[in-house]
Formats: sequence, C-alpha cells, structure tokens
Amino acid sequence: MGGGPGGLTAAQTLAMQGQRVAVLNDGPLMGYGIDGAFKSKSGFEISRQLAYSSLRSDVFGRVERLPYKAIARGIEACAEGLTATLAHRLDVLGVEMVAARAKFVDDHTLEAEEERYRADHIVIATGSKPRLLPGLVPDGRTVLTSDDISGLEELPSLLILGAGVIGCEFASIFRELDTEVTLIDSQSRILPSEDEDLSEFLTRAFKRVGIEVIHEARFDKMVREPDGIRTHLSNGQEVKTDAILLSVGRTPCSENLGLEAAGVEIDERGYIPTDLDMVTNVSHIFAVGDVGHRNTPVDLALVHVAQAEGRRAAYKILGRPSSQNMDHVPYIIFTIPMIAGAGLNEDTARERHGAIRVGKYPYGRNHRAHAMQPPLGFVKLIVAPEGDDRILGVRVVGREADALVSTASIMIDRQLPYTYLIDSILPHPSLMECLKGAANIVAGNALAYEQGEEFSYSDLL
Repeated sequence: MGGGPGGLTAAQTLAMQGQRVAVLNDGPLMGYGIDGAFKSKSGFEISRQLAYSSLRSDVFGRVERLPYKAIARGIEACAEGLTATLAHRLDVLGVEMVAARAKFVDDHTLEAEEERYRADHIVIATGSKPRLLPGLVPDGRTVLTSDDISGLEELPSLLILGAGVIGCEFASIFRELDTEVTLIDSQSRILPSEDEDLSEFLTRAFKRVGIEVIHEARFDKMVREPDGIRTHLSNGQEVKTDAILLSVGRTPCSENLGLEAAGVEIDERGYIPTDLDMVTNVSHIFAVGDVGHRNTPVDLALVHVAQAEGRRAAYKILGRPSSQNMDHVPYIIFTIPMIAGAGLNEDTARERHGAIRVGKYPYGRNHRAHAMQPPLGFVKLIVAPEGDDRILGVRVVGREADALVSTASIMIDRQLPYTYLIDSILPHPSLMECLKGAANIVAGNALAYEQGEEFSYSDLL
C-alpha cells in the first residue's frame, strides 16, 4: 500500500527472492521521495554550486544568476530520468504496479478501483503529508507546501513559516537562487533540535547571504493584496511577500485506508505503532516509513530510514534475520553550509552519559578545506566518558559534511572506539582528516579547539 521509498524497497527485496508482489499506489512513483525530497535536493545542488562560485570572486568574478525557468526544467528532467530508471527496474523484477488508491476490505484483502487484491502479507507505506495551519489553504501558487513548491515556474519572494529542517533547507536554496527570503522561527533559535553551536553557525551564514530570521513569532493571519500577501505575525510584525511556504512538520497518511476493517490500530496522532520488525498489532500487516511509529531512540522521517524499514519488513516476511540498528541513523540537512550528523547530539549525550568527551576540529586546520575555499565549518566528535571509548555521536557543518558523517555512523553502529581514527592512515589532503583531528583532540594529542576558530574567515560570514 503505497509506492514511496519504504513500499518500493519492500517490494524489490521480496521480488528479488522470488515472491509475487503488487504495489497499489495512487501518486507519483517514490512519492515524496522523488517529487519532493529529490527535487529539493536537485535544487540544492544547483544553488550550492552558485553559492561556492560566488565565494570565489577572486577566480570567477561576479557570478550571474540563472533564470528560474531553466533551473525548474533541469530539476524536472533529472526527476523524470530517475523515475524512468526506477520504473524499469520494477518491471524487470516483475513487480505489478497498480495506479490506484487502496483500502482494506479485511485483514488480507485490499480494494482499489473496484478490484480486489488478496495477499498473505500487506505492507502499509502510505507516507505523510504537510501539516497545515488554520487560515492557510495551499493553492500551489501563493500558499505553498514542501510537496508543491517544486512545481513553481517563477521565483517568488518567500515567507517561510517554520525554522526546522525543511524551512532552513528551502531558505538556503531559494536565497542562493536570488530571491528574498524571510524565515519565521517560533523558537529562540533555528534548528532547535540541534546543538547550539550548529544553530549559531547556520544563523551567521544566513545573515551573510541576507536571509532575515524573525525569532519567537508565529503566524497570525494573512491578507491578500493586489501585489502579494501581507502576513501578520503574533509579535505584531507584518511581512510582505509574493508567497508563503508552510514548513511546520508533516502528519501521517493513515486516514481513509479502512484500517478498522483490518483491525489495525493507530495512536492518538494517527501513526500506526509497530515493533522493531515493522509488525503492527496484526501479525501479517506491516507499517513502514512516515506512517509508522516504533519505540526506538531515533525515529526520523527520512527516505533512507523508510527504505531500511522496508527491508526489515521484507526480511521478516521472508523469515530472515536482520541486525539493523536504528541508534546510529545518519542524516543530512541540505542547507548552505551543509549540516550532517549521526548518533546523539552533545546535549543529549551529556544528559544520558554524564562527563562525555568532545573533540571539536575546525575546517580551518584542514588542508583540503583551504584548497576548496573558504575553510568554514567544524567536525564534532562526541565520545563516552573516560573508560569507555565508544563514539556516541558526530556532528559536522561545512562542505561535504555527509561524507564525514557516513564513516562515523558505521563506527557508532559497530561500537568501535574513537582511537581507531587516531591509528588509521587517511588520505591527504581530504576532509576525512578532520575526523582524525577531532579524535586527537579528544585524546589530548592536539591543540584544543579555540572559541570561534570555525569563524576565522569572519569577513565571509
């Protein structure tokens, strides 16, 4: 039920093992995974190249901005190519694709377009949708959500409601594409789920490129005017823009699925509770991705998490063991500069483990970062207290942050000591050496981080 990342991964895993599989899906292939997440990341790659080129005016001079229609066409072409390759793989595997919305008739039967499909096992993978606010009805032009903003053909000035991951990502992308962006933050700092040093770094970067951030304010009402929208905020401020982007979270798509006919339970927020094998309260029905909820330390609404859960459900159906661990899940925040992490952040690690050790290594000490220019950012390695050398978490802000976190996340998963990094021979010059530098700071083998080192090129921020 659902052709998003979790559903399709389960389908492909089962089909590879000779199982007969049908996917009932009433939206685009991969759902938000391509139509939203991939398209926004495709826009990020374009805006990132523009951003870093503009920082090298000594080489490139003044970088001309591209017409947004050309950017939109490029993003759409990339998405179409990716969708076509995925559809081909599913066809080769013999997965039956049914373009229809399904609902339960009973615990083994689904109905779609007056056809009935009976199965031994059913995987619910219907995903999530943007959470809305009273008084704001999305129209795809002036009131937008993260699901439909990729369909724009012109570049509007934007008021973004919500300064979490999605809001900050779109603020970065659209500002670098040369439109005015105002970010409304209901909290005292952006990205409130991250450590304060990461929030501070990104706030300074936003200020440098001209993103206005209004803290501790909420949406009150909007007034349409002939030349745009005037938004009234709870703090008395008014902001005039062409459009509003809602980025205040997402809610599970669990309604109108006929779950009661199958006896599948949902919680008070509409999520479907599961165990670690993605099994619902009905033993042959599974829920994966954003629609499900399991009792784990990390429960992230991410494409790669949905895919991992799809595999876990498929393994359970096949009777195969799975050693998948959700405590180390890596993630990327596609802002400029990029943020990435895995495991516990510094605040949570200190709450749970006490006298943790932290090694913070600035990009300014790394040769590759200097070659890239400008060397802005840092790597933070979070290690258990003395006597326990496990890595509890890692946070990186700066260019290629995702590559550094991927390595550390495997070490967290395998409970390898941070000293492995000290003893390893890493390629030079590479940003990977920042991990080694952070480990050496933890061990006392290198000069400790000095406050503000990551901002040493202050004229650029």
